[in-house]
Formats: sequence, structure tokens, C-alpha cells
Amino acid sequence: MPATEKPESPGRRDALRVRRVLVALDSSAACAATLEVAAGLAAATASELSGLFVEDQDLLRLAELPFAREVQLSRGPAGKSLSRALDPALLLQDLRAQAAVAREAMAKQAALHRLAWSFQVAKGRSEEALLLAAAAGDVIAVARGFGPLARFGRISREVRLIAARAPGPLLVAGDGGAEQPGTVLLPYDASPAAEHMLAFAAGLAVTRRAPLEIMLLGETAASLEDMGERIRAAGGKDPLPPLQIWIPRDSKAALQRLCSLDRGLLVLPADEPWFENGKVEQIIERAKVPIVLQTEKEPAPA
Repeated sequence: MPATEKPESPGRRDALRVRRVLVALDSSAACAATLEVAAGLAAATASELSGLFVEDQDLLRLAELPFAREVQLSRGPAGKSLSRALDPALLLQDLRAQAAVAREAMAKQAALHRLAWSFQVAKGRSEEALLLAAAAGDVIAVARGFGPLARFGRISREVRLIAARAPGPLLVAGDGGAEQPGTVLLPYDASPAAEHMLAFAAGLAVTRRAPLEIMLLGETAASLEDMGERIRAAGGKDPLPPLQIWIPRDSKAALQRLCSLDRGLLVLPADEPWFENGKVEQIIERAKVPIVLQTEKEPAPA
């Protein structure tokens, strides 16, 4: 979209059409941190908080194999390890105990933020079960490294695959503890992808009472004054928190800022033309804050 055009900016209610924040849960610390961020997003968008725990069929099938064994490493001076055959029944029992822990954590966050909430247990592959449970108007929330086998692949690739197939934005969190209040940062290049997320970012800044930072990329550099007017309009009737609109000196400086933000939230329209050549993957791998990722493009084959 040329920088000289002035598309109508939607109001905050239109920007924040979030029906539900759907959180993929397990008993890990990363998921606990993700749940905190997801609950805050649900509160900011006045939406339902919903938890999904998946009894992953890949793990259960692995336990049924005759050669599958569980290895426990000893921390003692002898450095010995214990090994035993995997028991499918015991594994299923352990998964259901984890689901109970996750449900209790969900209830606490919902009560803290006074949210309507729900919780369900599904069977299947983690990613597929999550996408089947999601619907239009949902924001899916996952921890980095979601899924029991994700540690064997690149986190950024797994994240982009889920985001491309999701019906709405994907919230990625889980590293370094819970989110710290701070800036809502949006890189903007006037593309349809960026335009779609502009009012969303402005609305989040308003409801969270957080500073809004817009990083202008490409041809948008010529429309600073116009951008300020449109962003204020996107915030609706509520006064917009402190607003910063700036132009990075080059691509390296822009990428550095996106990866170094250490408090707040990054709103990332991953289909912006500026994000070609692996930049999105770099940001996902290096970001220090939760990311709201919007994309319709799957990553290139590995």
C-alpha cells in the first residue's frame, strides 16, 4: 500500500475482535509463564481464557515400543543412571496428573483477572489437536518449544507452521518468566499485513495502558504526521498512551531493536515484505519478550 494513501483506521473494538485466548498447556515452567501472559491478553481484550491439555499420541506410541526406555540421570558423585522400560499406563497416569496441575493453574489465573474460562483435555498430536480446537476469533497462545518433540527441531520453524495454520494471531511466550509490563512495539511498512495489525497494536496499548512504539520501515518514512493521526484514531475514544514513531537508520538497527526489547510485547506482522530472508526466524529465536505473530505463509522447507 503506498504511503500516501489514507485507509480508514478501524476503532479499538473492531481491532480487538478476540473471542477467546486458547492456551496450549502442560506442567512446565514455560507454560506457566505463557499462561500468565495469555491471561493478561484475555483481560486486555475482554475475552474468554481457555486451556487445552493434549495427551500426545506420539509420546504414548513411543511408550508402547518394546525398546523404549526411560533414563534417569543420577546427580550423585558416582554419576550413575537408572533405566527402565516405559509403561504406557504409567505414562498416561502421569499425563493426567499434569493436566490436573494445568487446570488448577488456569483456574488461579482466571480468578486473578476475573475471566470466564474453560479447560479441556484432547488426544492426538499436540499441534494438530491445538489447531482443531481453535476457531475464528481465537488467539492461540503457546510456549516456545511447544510440543514434546519440538526440542529436536528449530523453534522458529515450529512456531511459523502453527501460526500459518491458525485462524488468528499466535501468542508466543514462555522464556525468561512472565511478561514484564512495558512497550507494545509494532514494525510497520504499510503492507496489508502491517495494516491489519496496526489497530490491534494500538488497541492493546490503550487497554494495557502501555507505551506504543511504531517502527516505520520502507516507504512509510514519508508519512510520520499521518501515521500519528491514524494511530490515535485507531485507539478509539480512549486517550492513547505515550506514542513513539521512529525510523531506524538501516535494516540492522531495526532488527537489533526488535530482538533487544526486554519489557512489553512485540506485535509482529510476519508477512511484511521487509521480513524476507529469514528475519522472522531470527526474531522468534532471539526475542526477549512475548510475540503476537500474524502470518499466512508457512516457512520454506528445511
